[in-house]
Amino acid sequence: MKKISDKVNVLLFGGFIGVFGLCALLLPDKAFSEMENRALQQTPQFSVTGLFDGSFADETETHLADQFILRDESVAAKTALEALAGRREFNGVYLAEGRLLERMDPPDEERLAANIAAVRSMGQVLDQPVWLALAPTAADVYKDMLPKGAPTADQQALLSRIYAQCGVDTIDLAGPLRAQREGYIFYRTDHHWTSLGAYYGAQALLDAMGQEIAPLDRFHPERVTEDFNGTLFSSSGVRSVQPDAIDVYVQPGNEQVVSWRTGSPEVGRLYDESFLQTKDKYSFFLGGNQPLAVIRTGNPGGKLLILRDSYADSLAPFLLDHFAEIHLFDARYFKQSVSSYVEQNQIDQVVLLFSLKNFLTDSDLQLVCR
Repeated sequence: MKKISDKVNVLLFGGFIGVFGLCALLLPDKAFSEMENRALQQTPQFSVTGLFDGSFADETETHLADQFILRDESVAAKTALEALAGRREFNGVYLAEGRLLERMDPPDEERLAANIAAVRSMGQVLDQPVWLALAPTAADVYKDMLPKGAPTADQQALLSRIYAQCGVDTIDLAGPLRAQREGYIFYRTDHHWTSLGAYYGAQALLDAMGQEIAPLDRFHPERVTEDFNGTLFSSSGVRSVQPDAIDVYVQPGNEQVVSWRTGSPEVGRLYDESFLQTKDKYSFFLGGNQPLAVIRTGNPGGKLLILRDSYADSLAPFLLDHFAEIHLFDARYFKQSVSSYVEQNQIDQVVLLFSLKNFLTDSDLQLVCR
């Protein structure tokens, strides 16, 4: 009887593996995983060289893992079991009291020194006022929630060091964010600040410039989604954290947005609702990453250039009442020197606005800060 049972188990297991293997062979490869926010390995091309140097075997193994049927469900189940067993770090992301916090590693000293020098050089080259504003990550604001002994860089020390050496005026974003930590200022599943966090960032920026933002109670936020699972949700595999909501504090008006996505101008939008139907919901703000966007407000005020990362996308709406034009320049995709852009567009003030993590790892500042 036991032999019959063993044979049945072998047949069932073999059939299970066979069905999954057949599906993997017959179904077309998926090119991209929205859940993990990355490209997936496609069927490797055989070559004699690849066979002997091992690359064909490596690519085949990755292909089988990436194209495994029910991959997303399997990753979620594995992570859930590890969390139940007490694990708290998943692919550089900590699970901490109902939110995900991205680990901050110590910086590459050579790159950090080069980026500080690039900012200092910009301040020396430009006649216009230059400001540096670096936002700490949620792992700094909620560092008391990190697992005991969790390795993470000292963001306060890094900010103090960078601000002391950069040679331009600086804007403290860390203090206001820490003071408002009880509010919904960072997404639970994403690395960005929320619209409320962006409000406090804009308030600090405008205060430094001698301007005053409208009080928070003058805004009437509209919730556009409650089903946002961001970058940390994707990279960690953790599925137990409550999805985020996205709120709009500034309603669109008469402003005109021009985007340069492909090297030529096209009509843009302050908010692109089409992204609310995708995994990448944060790109709702201004339509996501792009080389250059210009917002013409029709309001009095000068021209502001923001050399930026994606943190600026949700902050920009709070600046509409204060500037006639807001230029959003992303050095990752737009390689013109800042000094020539400032001259060509008659810019009045320049702000470098980044997440501290992005500033530490950026490899493009040195190319444009001249």
